[in-house]
Amino acid sequence: MRKMLVSIMLLVSFTLVLAACGDSETSSGGSGDKPSAPDKFLKIGSGPMGSGWYPITTVMLDVYMDGFSGLNVSQLEGGSTSNLESIEIGDIQMGLNYTSDFTSALEGGNGFKEPLENISAIGALYPVYQTIATTTDHEDINTIEDIVDKHIFLGPKGGGGPVAFWKMMAEYGIDQQTIEEAGGQISYGNYSDGASMLKDNNVDVYVGGGAPFIPALQEIEITKPIKLIPIDEEKLNSIEEKGIGVSSGEIPAGTYKGLDEPTPTYTMVTMLTARSDIEDEYAYNLTKLFWDNIPKFEDQIPERAKHFTIETALDGIDPETLHPGAKKYYKEAGVLE
Repeated sequence: MRKMLVSIMLLVSFTLVLAACGDSETSSGGSGDKPSAPDKFLKIGSGPMGSGWYPITTVMLDVYMDGFSGLNVSQLEGGSTSNLESIEIGDIQMGLNYTSDFTSALEGGNGFKEPLENISAIGALYPVYQTIATTTDHEDINTIEDIVDKHIFLGPKGGGGPVAFWKMMAEYGIDQQTIEEAGGQISYGNYSDGASMLKDNNVDVYVGGGAPFIPALQEIEITKPIKLIPIDEEKLNSIEEKGIGVSSGEIPAGTYKGLDEPTPTYTMVTMLTARSDIEDEYAYNLTKLFWDNIPKFEDQIPERAKHFTIETALDGIDPETLHPGAKKYYKEAGVLE
């Protein structure tokens, strides 16, 4: 009897162990369908508060933390060129930047002291319309030539906006020295602060990127109407022909109050970049999860997310610069042969 009792107890214990193991497998298997990440932490370079990039990376936090098993994701304020440099040295593993800056970073020019060797493309997201604005009470500012002797706000110093601005101004024969010699001044900062400075007349001209509107400008135009400065068509054609990642477009009529006609301007493409040395499978899953979760972006940031399409994921990107993991995904999706 005693032997039988011991046997029964052992059987019950063994059954409980199996059940516990099964529960453990089910519980890890509840996330078992989720891919795992090689590291517990993912840092994503964003834009400053008030920029259009910040809400994009906010959605990315949810997408990646929900999509991976046991991954903690954080976003760091930055800018296009600073994000690329941070990826290079490993401070972040992924970030937003402009295609024009990505090209410059690989070559080591236009804002980069030397070529960056540890950056790979993940995909292009949407076009960014560069806006050069002032307020309607500046009756003397109507053309690019009129801003030379003015106080100009250029956004974050480590961003791609200032780099693109100077590339565009080079078509007019204008550089920072030209502005300073004419009595003008350059200031940097986050876009919300810049818009407040424009409203309070602490700066005369505001430069920033939108898709196509800039939230910070829409906020101040309620009390202080703004006007946009157009770029000459011949200058736009000239910079586009140079193939440096700066193109042309139009800010649609109605984007801001009183904007009755489209305003010609220069554009850049926002893209995702990652470290070249992250594992191929990890890069593949980062790419796949992003594109599989477009509805989440459309729900949170509809104006930008409506441009997020797999068909334009390689706009402005040389396929040879793609991370192998991203390249694998695009081949499966039929974007690459």
